[in-house]
Amino acid sequence: MEQRRWDTDERFSGISDGSSILPALHALTEAASRPGWVAEDPHAHLLPHLRRARGWQVLGERLQEDGVYEVTVRPDEPLEGIKVYRAVIRLLAAIAEPSFFVRQSAPATFDCVTGVMPGDPPGYATHGHLVRLVVTE
Repeated sequence: MEQRRWDTDERFSGISDGSSILPALHALTEAASRPGWVAEDPHAHLLPHLRRARGWQVLGERLQEDGVYEVTVRPDEPLEGIKVYRAVIRLLAAIAEPSFFVRQSAPATFDCVTGVMPGDPPGYATHGHLVRLVVTE
């Protein structure tokens, strides 16, 4: 089993655990689990921003029964490796709110939770969005 965390890792271990950020992560998961937290009509609230983002084409979109807004996109230029992930983050930044989480869940699939937590500026009620980007070539 490979111990390296990246190609030039010689240390095999980090400098700390991640517990200092856990309260914010727990607050997001708690908010996301509340009934009605996922905002309605992502076609109107999210899609225009994704369509305007430079470097991408939106090929399709659909709102799934579980509230996940799945959007199929294609980059204008071929991307490989970490460049795909970084370009997807830039695309998702077009719809990011004060709380923002992204995970690559499959080779060409990126799941995102973004939302407003209680007390976040600009003072809107807590709400959020679940977005799945599927990247095609």
